[in-house]
Amino acid sequence: MNLEDLTPEQKAELHTQFVAEQKEKAQKIKETKLAYKELAEEFVTNKIDKLVHHKEITGFLIDETMKDFQAVKELKQEVYGIKDQDSHTTTLKDGSASITVGKNVIIKFDGTESAGVEKIKEYMKSLSGNNENAKKLGKIIDKKLKVNQKTGFLNPSAIIDLNSLRDEFNSELFSEGLDIIIEAQVRTVNSTYVSGYKFVPNKNGGSKKLEFRFTI
Repeated sequence: MNLEDLTPEQKAELHTQFVAEQKEKAQKIKETKLAYKELAEEFVTNKIDKLVHHKEITGFLIDETMKDFQAVKELKQEVYGIKDQDSHTTTLKDGSASITVGKNVIIKFDGTESAGVEKIKEYMKSLSGNNENAKKLGKIIDKKLKVNQKTGFLNPSAIIDLNSLRDEFNSELFSEGLDIIIEAQVRTVNSTYVSGYKFVPNKNGGSKKLEFRFTI
């Protein structure tokens, strides 16, 4: 359609039609938004109390499980020695069920870890001229001592990896550096949890592994 070919009356009629369509579209959007808000309100109202109640029950269950596990934990420590563990797993002999109780821990550092990093790097520099393997190892360790850009801290799991090399290096300087870094850790319990599994019968006569994890 060429607008230049239309008469003024036709142009006016077309404009009126366009305005009406725009108003109808705006009204439909307004009604849809209102319907969304009403549906969202109804959704929250219908579900929130059930979810809050479920959270309360989960909290009670985890507290009860932690309390009941205390006797098992104390006997475990007596038999195998006291260990600073963030989680403990207990499994039935036949492997049909297992429960893990634990803490989700956030590890940060107090700022003194940099002195430990320097000691380790100093030790690695002393090895760098020995052979090609030592140079490669130095690069690997240097990566493990990099600060995480998101958290601003060293990677705790990388420090655990380095700690496993303590006996292999057998270096007082390396060990001193690790000790400083480990002592600089600030451990904060973020939450506690209970997880596990149980093999339950299925309708085919076999069994399936039902897993769970509850956190508070």
